[in-house]
Amino acid sequence: MSRRRPVRRWLILSGLLLSACSTTYLNSQLAPHASLPPHARIVVLPVTAAVSPRGSESSLGGQIAPGAEATVTRALYEALAQQTAFDLAAQPMVEQALAAAPSPPSTPADLQALARKLGAEAVLQGTITLFREREGSHVSISRPAAVGLELRLTSGRDGQPLWVGHYHEIQRSVSEEVRTLPLAWKRGFRWLTAEELADYAVTELVKTLPPVQTEKGE
Repeated sequence: MSRRRPVRRWLILSGLLLSACSTTYLNSQLAPHASLPPHARIVVLPVTAAVSPRGSESSLGGQIAPGAEATVTRALYEALAQQTAFDLAAQPMVEQALAAAPSPPSTPADLQALARKLGAEAVLQGTITLFREREGSHVSISRPAAVGLELRLTSGRDGQPLWVGHYHEIQRSVSEEVRTLPLAWKRGFRWLTAEELADYAVTELVKTLPPVQTEKGE
């Protein structure tokens, strides 16, 4: 009996740790009654950096490494491609439509017009607030990678916001923050690169997008 108690305590502790997993780094908000039709077409805009006049830092004070925008845009397309409920507007078509526009879309009316042009139900925008590369290797670091992202989904029908998601993580060791144990285990107790951390962040954010309406007859 006494041998079972430590095991039982460990299982309880593991459950508590798992329940406190990576949600610390993510928060998202759905607009009331927000949903998307089956196989909704989504326009993914190139991700931008919230760059301050100093150039290398975001307007929120976080460092942004060169090439971050292309890295996160690629991650976003790949994460959404895994979601069979969505139909992505082809990236070359999006780029062509943006090139033909007099200025980058910035208002709800601009986003509506772009969605209408590409036959889409929604437009997804992304902003990088932090993208710092690790200093060291996957085994040992002097400074960990850090990523901060904001994604926004806007209705192509009326220009209203459907969803917003934020992710911010400076990777920490289990000794610094014990509740990261399940996440560290999942990652193989490795120090991630900024690209790997961004891949994870985008994947987790995409999981919280508005629900897709079920098709009639299902």
